[in-house]
Amino acid sequence: MILERIIITGILFLLGTGGFVAFRQMHVGRLNRGETATSAVLSAGVSSLTPTLLYFRSDTCAVCPTQGRYVEEVVKGWNGRLAIQKIDTDTEPETAQRYGVMSLPTTILVDHNGSVQDINYGLTNAHKLNKQVERVVGV
Repeated sequence: MILERIIITGILFLLGTGGFVAFRQMHVGRLNRGETATSAVLSAGVSSLTPTLLYFRSDTCAVCPTQGRYVEEVVKGWNGRLAIQKIDTDTEPETAQRYGVMSLPTTILVDHNGSVQDINYGLTNAHKLNKQVERVVGV
């Protein structure tokens, strides 16, 4: 009886995790099929040769100040090899909608070609962001 419940719980966990991973990949693919990332990065005045971290935030978001500190820490560590674009979803709701942002904070890492490489929903620590940037920059 207990073993049966453990097995069912494990299966549900694997299905949920698999569904989340599939959703993220689908979201990245959808963004890369359009010109969303490239147009937003170029409209921000950022060089198309520089990987860019899009940081979606709001003044009403409780954890956004913490995420902001993590983002600033990561950007400083890359000494100009990573650009940042802060997007306030209260003043730019159409940009958030275009990117499919459903929760705050959200960070989207765009490579130098304008392709979305990673999406993080919710609070993401500096270590994880640095690992993602390393893959994009090629260190």
